[in-house]
Amino acid sequence: MKESREVLKARILDGAAALFKEKGIEKVTTRELTERLSISRSHIYYYFSDWQTLCIEALRRFMQQDLDQFIADTDNLPPAKKLSVLIENYLPGTPGTPDAVWQLYGSLWQLAGQEAIYAELVDTFIQKWGDFNAAIINEGIAEGAFRQVDTVRVVRQLSAMLNGYADHLIIYPSEEKYREAVDDVQAFIDFTLNV
Repeated sequence: MKESREVLKARILDGAAALFKEKGIEKVTTRELTERLSISRSHIYYYFSDWQTLCIEALRRFMQQDLDQFIADTDNLPPAKKLSVLIENYLPGTPGTPDAVWQLYGSLWQLAGQEAIYAELVDTFIQKWGDFNAAIINEGIAEGAFRQVDTVRVVRQLSAMLNGYADHLIIYPSEEKYREAVDDVQAFIDFTLNV
């Protein structure tokens, strides 16, 4: 039985994201994707005008699913716990988190430094995660769990800390450094937000 158009398009996007996690975006070819999915090149170019369009859509889909999954997984948690889970799941080296995800994000960051279309995609998702983090902080303020702060500023600081530690952990991965990073970021949150 033939796949529906939407199912095949989703399979192509998910297959591309899987290869990006394995090899990095710039190292994946159309041929590898078609071989992985057992489809012809014509299928790819039926749905996507060019390779870059496919890459952008695959990355957008992957990153949106990543964000949506985190939101769903933490939906019923109190704000302080949501931030703790965010820290532990964001940083590379998290037990159970494949390094392949950081391969994809690292590859995307490299492309974003070279091409505006990738930079726009990165910026969009930095903003989406920032909005989500701001919502967590504002929820905590409304509930009286956090003190009143400049939420936008705290989100920028939190993002800078997480990304700085992530860069360090990608280069020097270890359980000890991971725990130190988690503890440091948690200490910042406690100092900045706790009543």
